[in-house]
Amino acid sequence: MIRTERHGPVQLIVLDRPERRNAVDGPMARALGEAVGTAEHDAEIRAIILTGAGGAFCAGNDLKAMAAGDFPMPTVDGPPPMQVTRKPAAKPVIAAIEGYCFGGGFELALWADLRVASASAEFGTLNLAHGLPCLDAATVRLPRLVGQARALDILLTARRVPAREALTLGLVSHLVEPGQALEHALALADAVAALPPGALHAARRSVLEQWSLPEDEAFRNEARLALRP
Repeated sequence: MIRTERHGPVQLIVLDRPERRNAVDGPMARALGEAVGTAEHDAEIRAIILTGAGGAFCAGNDLKAMAAGDFPMPTVDGPPPMQVTRKPAAKPVIAAIEGYCFGGGFELALWADLRVASASAEFGTLNLAHGLPCLDAATVRLPRLVGQARALDILLTARRVPAREALTLGLVSHLVEPGQALEHALALADAVAALPPGALHAARRSVLEQWSLPEDEAFRNEARLALRP
């Protein structure tokens, strides 16, 4: 249900359950966490791509599996349903998105640094329409990406956001023709992987770590990261 492919310095992680539009059950979530962890600890991997098989990114958590008790009961301190979303990845992550990107799948895409979406993609927290709360940080990351008012419009209506609107909102980094999201993401990942890693990782960490810091401390943190041996 999780398939991995190596493309030079880029690790491709595929959600491969197309018969369920790549909806994630408990074993698949654990396999996703393991695949990401393996990529993070491999010194030769410089970037990670997440995508889905069969023309969809991820329809969210598998509701049938949840009803059957397949997911462990979520807790404040335990792992989230998607396993990886409560801390930034150790390496740049690009989501290549075709078709459905809903619920926990949307939250997984928000976890990525960059999102390449085809014009057929749709986004949203449809889980809220089923009475299922956000547990993979959508309510934190979405406002930081698009602003509070726009985030609340998406969250409080639980509506589907088409790809072109997502691009306008700044939710999507690159918009491509249907079927081309992965190809474009691979080219983008190659460009990321080709950069000198020290300066790249310092810049990325500074951006990710600034949110909890006062401005003057964020300036100092940028310098600390940039000048670290």
